[in-house]
Amino acid sequence: MIVADLRKLLSAVRELFAFRLFDSSMAGANRMDMKFDRSKTALLGLALAAALAAGLAAIDPPPAAPGEKPSLFAGLLSIGRERFVAPLPPAPDSYLPENAWLAINERGLDVIRRSEGLRLKSYYLAGQWLVGYGHAATARKDMTITVDHADDLLISDVRRAEEGVRRLVKVPLNENEFSALVSLAYNMGVGAFEKTEVLRRLNAGDRRGAAEAFRYLVAADIKGERVVLAALKRRREDERALFLTRPLRA
Repeated sequence: MIVADLRKLLSAVRELFAFRLFDSSMAGANRMDMKFDRSKTALLGLALAAALAAGLAAIDPPPAAPGEKPSLFAGLLSIGRERFVAPLPPAPDSYLPENAWLAINERGLDVIRRSEGLRLKSYYLAGQWLVGYGHAATARKDMTITVDHADDLLISDVRRAEEGVRRLVKVPLNENEFSALVSLAYNMGVGAFEKTEVLRRLNAGDRRGAAEAFRYLVAADIKGERVVLAALKRRREDERALFLTRPLRA
């Protein structure tokens, strides 16, 4: 399709070029401005035709004559063309036998940011120091970070959660299911996520049951007691809603 369109355009340029020269000569060949106009037209036409011809050759280079080796240029073009016509990944809502290509989407990141909140100075919660968007691995007392640093820590922690979800989930996921699970694993830790009823039901093929099991994970240990937190209830409802939302087809 692209080759045919380029060839049509090249033919049109040639016709326009010939007509323009004829029109200029008919208007008065003895005038100096017409000579100058013809020169400009010729240069413009030649440049445009050369550019189109080069583009056409790059997309569809002429075959080598019998017994003649293809040029190095044509070989390089074929390599480049193979790179650009490689098959695209499936649409994000496709169900696949594996989830290696999935990554958290913007809705999943929004759940994490909204639920964790941004704290640029470290704080102590549930027996550990946290900073940024609930980052724990390198957080310490009296630590202060920038917004950019908080974003970097968020992405680093999300990548670890993604790897954990890919490793532990044994059924195909769509991007919203994956993103909701990554938010859950980010919040709980991959080790705790591995022991959840959400994961057990999901791997057993019970997606609806897995969605309901988000609602069981709303308590935290506060001073040695198991306490249901309103913030966790809101977060689990957001994750559950995302898990149940079918993505729009790309």
